Amino acid sequence: MTRPARIDALASERHFVDHLAPVWLAMPDELRGRFLVADRTLVRHAAGRGIEAVPATRTSNPMLVASYGDQKRGRRLGARTFISMEHGAGQSYGGDARSARHGSYAGGRDRDDTALFLAPNEQAASRWRVAYPTAQVSVIGSPRLDSLPTREPGPGPVVALGFHWPCAIAPEARTAFPHFRGVLPALARRFAVLGHGHPRFMARLAPFYRSAGIEPVEDFDDVLRRADLYVCDNSSTLFEFAATGRPVVVLNAPWYRRDVEHGLRFWDAATVGLQVDDPADLPGTIEAALGDPPWERAERERVIASVYAKPPKGAARAAGDAIAAWLTGAAIGAAA
Repeated sequence: MTRPARIDALASERHFVDHLAPVWLAMPDELRGRFLVADRTLVRHAAGRGIEAVPATRTSNPMLVASYGDQKRGRRLGARTFISMEHGAGQSYGGDARSARHGSYAGGRDRDDTALFLAPNEQAASRWRVAYPTAQVSVIGSPRLDSLPTREPGPGPVVALGFHWPCAIAPEARTAFPHFRGVLPALARRFAVLGHGHPRFMARLAPFYRSAGIEPVEDFDDVLRRADLYVCDNSSTLFEFAATGRPVVVLNAPWYRRDVEHGLRFWDAATVGLQVDDPADLPGTIEAALGDPPWERAERERVIASVYAKPPKGAARAAGDAIAAWLTGAAIGAAA
């Protein structure tokens, strides 16, 4: 097989740009083609990440993507070979046969044109290996973690909220917002609260946040700069915040099935923070979590170590090396 000289990247949403950016910058200049984005607003967002992006156009180069949706968009643009990287912690919903092979998650169907999978952990990698035994798989951790902002000096404590979008793939993929919304206005009277959410849900969350006296914050980097604790239902941002050494609180909705094991958030890694089932318990749990006792810190660190591989040279470098190795036909190591 003749290997192409360059690859392109494609990102249709802000958080996809955020996850791909450190990998793109870690790649050798001579291997980078064009960084394609969906619209002009993302050109500006990419520029803030140090990348000169252009609106999406046709290409025949292999394409680096961070989502199944972008893989399908890339096909329409002419790409025939893909490098697929998770845009999070590798969450999948394999505990239910109805959601186990959804294309958006590790091990999902319709990824036969992926030549290289970049996985954050062994759990996600093993699902890709089983589903696509002829593809190459590299466990690289999360390049996003390499440059996450730390807490900036300022008054506190500040509590940030985050909610997943109403995804219908599985009950566990749905947002817990309806279950907890009733206690959030009182929470804002007790704490300084910021309101964040999945990009596909934030437009609906923001009006509620404002009406409840909660400041909406769209960019998760701003949450990281300003918050001392993060309260979230189901998102890779839950583990990203915890990876910075700060406490998190995990929200459980009644429709999250305790007898269904998907792995990671459901339920192996749910102990990354104190968990809340009853909305009435949320304020007290936040108070307890802000104390961040040693046993809580130790469990958080244990979980994060299982969620993200830690390559010696960093995740972005490991991803860049894996892509360069694939392009040149060299062997790819796991967690390089």
